[in-house]
Amino acid sequence: MEERKPLVSVIVPVYNVYPYLRDCVQSVQAQSYQNWELLLVDDGSTDGSGELCDELAVEDGRIRVFHKPNGGQSDARNVGLKQTQGKYFYLLDSDDLIRSTALAQFVERCEADGADAALTPLEMFSTEQPEGRTENPHQIPELLNREETMRRMLLHQGIGHGAGGVFFRRELWGNLQFPVGILYEDYAVMYRAIARCAKVEVFPEPMYDYRIHTGSTMKSGIAEKNLVILDVGEDVTHFIAETVPVLKAEAEYLQLVTYLKTLKGILDGGFGSYPEAQARICRFVQEHRALARRPWAKKADRIKVETLLISKRLFYAVYGLGEWKNKHTVEK
Repeated sequence: MEERKPLVSVIVPVYNVYPYLRDCVQSVQAQSYQNWELLLVDDGSTDGSGELCDELAVEDGRIRVFHKPNGGQSDARNVGLKQTQGKYFYLLDSDDLIRSTALAQFVERCEADGADAALTPLEMFSTEQPEGRTENPHQIPELLNREETMRRMLLHQGIGHGAGGVFFRRELWGNLQFPVGILYEDYAVMYRAIARCAKVEVFPEPMYDYRIHTGSTMKSGIAEKNLVILDVGEDVTHFIAETVPVLKAEAEYLQLVTYLKTLKGILDGGFGSYPEAQARICRFVQEHRALARRPWAKKADRIKVETLLISKRLFYAVYGLGEWKNKHTVEK
């Protein structure tokens, strides 16, 4: 009976994740829904991850491996998308985990309702394995149209625009590709993808475990390559304003919040860092300050805007205090 159910292609880009890869693969193998193929795209790994991919494929015939020169996560995902054979595909990062009933629930609801995609919140963990998590195998998702789905993404109301954990109808995704060679590819693509959807299943509880690596050191500012986020944010706002104009204000608000976060990162490296980018951000904030007083805007963002309009140093102090207070919510 299982073979009559739709095939799901699980795409996993792999780059130097040897300690975590087997756990990731085992989370797919543990699915209650078994009609899947797993595409491991080795992106030029140098730590033995590529060889482990081959070993895993020998152990399980549903695993296919593709080796390629290093080109980044976007390039690896695009390779996987070209090789999919399933009616649906699922994007899973190689150091993360999918919960055991996820694919079954996604397929069941999308098939029953004719939905084009399924989204869930993610749950972060920083231990070797997630601890204390619960799993509901009988969630009741909301069936939303594209406008409401995008609105919640833009306002980060239960779902964001990360591509990890996204379940999509392959035919609808079509020729969309993740941009290669730049950061923030999820931001650049996901709104374009959801804009193609007529209906989306939004599940209320997490079914994706996102690993936070705790060995990182304190940030000391952002690199120049990170400043592409300013262009990505502007591009997405223009796309939404043209495609779903009713969401223009929400798109500009996300751009505003993104710009504020980027400014904080710039100032981490010194108040004299990237003066042109700082000026661009401050102009945008000045022109769109009223967005922070919309009913759906967060109070914390209104405070950030108001303090920035007074002085960058006050903004920096207030933003840093908020980060310090929120830090405990990341590590579980």
